[in-house]
Amino acid sequence: MADKQCTGDCLKCSFQQQVYCAAQHGHAIMTFIPGIIERLDRIENIFPAMGEVFNPLIKEEAQEDAGAENKASETNQTN
Repeated sequence: MADKQCTGDCLKCSFQQQVYCAAQHGHAIMTFIPGIIERLDRIENIFPAMGEVFNPLIKEEAQEDAGAENKASETNQTN
């Protein structure tokens, strides 16, 4: 059997070859998942500290004005 080189154009391959390649790609991706989860866990553990570095002026208060509704609050309106 001749060695074929993958061109990345799956439509040129048979259905059986496409299924085989999909299974191989899925298996390869599954081997990366534990490493990705480990990295996300490390990021999650340092995130509270990073929040202070990136935005130290975060206020824990709700917005008092209408804001997103694009109109002034009732206390600022004059009738």
